[in-house]
Amino acid sequence: MLTTNPVDELKRRFNAQAAKNLTASFLFKIDGLEGGPWMTVITAGSLDVIAYQQGTSPKPDCTISVSLEDLQAIMSGKLSAMTAAMSGMLSIDGDLGLAMQLVPVFFS
Repeated sequence: MLTTNPVDELKRRFNAQAAKNLTASFLFKIDGLEGGPWMTVITAGSLDVIAYQQGTSPKPDCTISVSLEDLQAIMSGKLSAMTAAMSGMLSIDGDLGLAMQLVPVFFS
């Protein structure tokens, strides 16, 4: 199990080369002690992660909801993001194609 804060771990894993043709915003709703709602904005190879504020933050292109435990399993390679989505452990609201583009950006 990963001990790093999930947001710090996503920042650490960010692959700018894989994100060079991606411009989109993702809201990660992470349930758990160190979770919370985090807006991830990817702009042509750069990453910004900010705390999401309902009503004041811009609307994301895609929302991904997952528990901290399941996200850690995905990050550690014990669970694939596709399996988590198909089994309901991870839910996607918005553009599914954009969500699929996150795999090489954060999880390869």
